[in-house]
Amino acid sequence: MDLVNPAAIIDANHSNSGKKYEQQIRIVKEVMHNRQLSSDIKTLVKGVMIESYLEPGCQKIGEHIYGKSITDPCLGWDESEKLIYDIAELNQ
Repeated sequence: MDLVNPAAIIDANHSNSGKKYEQQIRIVKEVMHNRQLSSDIKTLVKGVMIESYLEPGCQKIGEHIYGKSITDPCLGWDESEKLIYDIAELNQ
C-alpha cells in the first residue's frame, strides 16, 4: 500500500482471545516474543490493546460490584499491572 509509516496495534481481547480475558496475557507475551524474533514485526507492531479494569472478569447488570466491567470481561488491576511490567522487561 506504499504507506510511509506502516503500524499495527494488536487487540489482545475480543476475537483474538475468544472473549477469554485471561488469554490476553498469553497473547501479549506471544506478540512481544515475535517482535524479538522478527525485525519486520518489531518495526510494524507499535503496541497492544488490552481490556482492563479494577476487578477481573465482568458482572451482570444489577450486581453492583464496584470496579468490575458490565460489558466485556477484563483483566483486573493486579494482572494488568504485572503485564505492563512484563511488557517493559520483554521490550528491553
